Amino acid sequence: MLDELNLYEKSEAREFLAQLRAELDGFLEGMKSAEAISLKPHRNINSIVFLGVGGSGIVGDLLSDITAKRRDLPIICHKDYSLPPYLTKDVLAVAVSYSGNTAETLSAIVEAYDAGLPMFGITSGGLMEKICKKMGIPIVKVRDGLLPRMAVPHMLGAAVSVLTNAGLIKMSADELRNAVENARRAQESVEVHVGLESNIAKQVANQIYNKVTFIYSHGLLSSVGYRLKCQLNENAKMLAVNQCLPEILHNDIEGWSPALANCLAVVVLRHKDEPLAVKEALDRMEVFLGEQLGISVSRIVGDGNDDATKILSSMVICDYVSFYTAMMRGVNPIRVDRIKSMREGIISNSRLLEQVAKRFEVKP
Repeated sequence: MLDELNLYEKSEAREFLAQLRAELDGFLEGMKSAEAISLKPHRNINSIVFLGVGGSGIVGDLLSDITAKRRDLPIICHKDYSLPPYLTKDVLAVAVSYSGNTAETLSAIVEAYDAGLPMFGITSGGLMEKICKKMGIPIVKVRDGLLPRMAVPHMLGAAVSVLTNAGLIKMSADELRNAVENARRAQESVEVHVGLESNIAKQVANQIYNKVTFIYSHGLLSSVGYRLKCQLNENAKMLAVNQCLPEILHNDIEGWSPALANCLAVVVLRHKDEPLAVKEALDRMEVFLGEQLGISVSRIVGDGNDDATKILSSMVICDYVSFYTAMMRGVNPIRVDRIKSMREGIISNSRLLEQVAKRFEVKP
């Protein structure tokens, strides 16, 4: 089925595929859009907090993993209406909202501003852009018109660029560009014209499309695992669970049985530089689940010699997995009607946006 090219001629498939193919270019575009943003020297910054939810919220998760070995500061990813109570004025707040109208993020921005935290924002417009411009908060404006979840690479590139230029992350622009170019090989290997026999994304989709999928990973690729979970939810309209080693072997493993083989599947995210203990644990887990219990176990390997390449290449493959899974399930990968309906029905969010606009004296 997935090798039938006419499957991708439907308007929603073409539109989604166009955004999918542009993800890596989007990362570079996000970097470029942030070049002019200069934060004041923050020599006393002791941590960074990312404020955002949904697709915007995962930007902090991915950046945290990409830069884990390239920074001296902890990164906190906070996905709520208010700030963590333990933050001090030595924390840099990074507010991320693609639409610029996310109630949770804007509410947190108010608290960060009132607390006097240094801050910058990433958005495509909306109320957040108006607030940042009026209050003199540095802002990176990324391309609009994208699905928020497909704008993640744009926002990620922007965030990495700003923090690198501010000296808070020890990475160079050339390193990041090289990581993108190296990740293109992974993208090319899972394109629609590559047949099922050689296409890992199609193979995984073929195994999981009619099952609740458990995504298992460790450390470096944990944010990619969460990204895949969210992409399967939104694009393929299916339930998925994301868990990480070593916790899996301290709880999840006891819940599996052969009786689950017809309704559950596992996707394991791996890379070639796993610590020995992690490699042994994941190998044993794959054998136990697959060979002893008969559970469908698929493996996605992040290619590359550096962390950024491993993460970007894995993310691209996983995004294609979600697209192919949507095609197998016969669902529209673009529409997210339930999310829209649920959020529009929360009257408190609308009131909150009005209060935020009034607080900063801007038009909602």
